[in-house]
Amino acid sequence: MKSQTKTRLQRTCLSRQRLTERLSPTHDNKRRFVVGDVHGCFLTLMTLVEDKIQLQSQDSLYLLGDLIDRGPRSKAVLDYLIGLIGRGYSVHALRGNHEQMLLDSTDDDEAFRIWRGNGGEETLRAFEVSHSRLLPSRYLDFLEQMKFIYILEQYVMVHAGLDFSGNNPVMDTSPEDMLWLRDYRVSVDKLNGKTLITGHTMAPLFEIQHSLATNHIKLDNGCYDKHLIGHGNLVALNLDSRELLVVPNSD
Repeated sequence: MKSQTKTRLQRTCLSRQRLTERLSPTHDNKRRFVVGDVHGCFLTLMTLVEDKIQLQSQDSLYLLGDLIDRGPRSKAVLDYLIGLIGRGYSVHALRGNHEQMLLDSTDDDEAFRIWRGNGGEETLRAFEVSHSRLLPSRYLDFLEQMKFIYILEQYVMVHAGLDFSGNNPVMDTSPEDMLWLRDYRVSVDKLNGKTLITGHTMAPLFEIQHSLATNHIKLDNGCYDKHLIGHGNLVALNLDSRELLVVPNSD
């Protein structure tokens, strides 16, 4: 699966500026939240945003990618976020490996087979189409404009992880690794004291809670898999208080 992503990223020649967005500090009355992998769980996301967070127009909402696939309502998830942005809310969605797989699949038969077998079938069903190339352009455009990494004053947010083998993980990590990386050790010195926040790798709720006291906060609790013990929740983090918000899957 990773080789398909690498091929497309090389072909599109993404610039570092397009990959990265550095975000300015917020005002005192502006709250900031980041949400883990949604995976098509629209009802759960709506409960989190509207009931738990109670998002206001002056707030910022970040999402760590993998908005789509596996769960039953990927179209509704994208419609909801696009709608929030259209109404003036500050919503910033990172690209995950599942968004990349979908984009790859639009013009590559093997990539389509791989994506379809890794949760893409549920997304096709949600859109009522037989192929990803038949998705309306507004959705593909929304996925294409997603950044790979957000950098805040105290945090670095990326879907999967960073390569800490070099001196500058933010600049040295490939787009492929930002989407797919697992099994790495965070070096806080190489992030200038910032905390890394990731999704991608499912973690039980106790491990997510424990990570709040570390320099690597993990927020993927496998929302779509509500039958797995310790999982099945959509998890968000208040970036200012480091408070965890947990909503059980309602899809």
